[in-house]
Amino acid sequence: MSTRSYKELRWILRGLSGLIIVFSLMMFFGEYNFGDNPGKPLSNSSIIGLTLAGIGLLGLGLAWKWELLGGIIGLIPFFILALMDPTILQSPLMFIWPLTAILFIVYWFLNTKTTSKNN
Repeated sequence: MSTRSYKELRWILRGLSGLIIVFSLMMFFGEYNFGDNPGKPLSNSSIIGLTLAGIGLLGLGLAWKWELLGGIIGLIPFFILALMDPTILQSPLMFIWPLTAILFIVYWFLNTKTTSKNN
């Protein structure tokens, strides 16, 4: 792949992660404010799940600058959430989040490999 292709891949990943972050925040605020029990206290498992999801989204945001670190931080909470609640694996849309994190890690690897060849 050329350097231009890597830059295109990076911007595609940034756009996708940005959409994931914005969509997730909209869903959270909509569910919390207008859901079945608006303003009611959350259960402990919900708080843990939302904290993990927040860390994962933060990882996708960090991946804009640091692809490897952000990809890892974005990926680990997904696996923990899947261990806590395996039903999240039933929705194919849930795999967009870890796939994006994995692609950030792959981008970092390919970019590092290309940079080392050029030196």
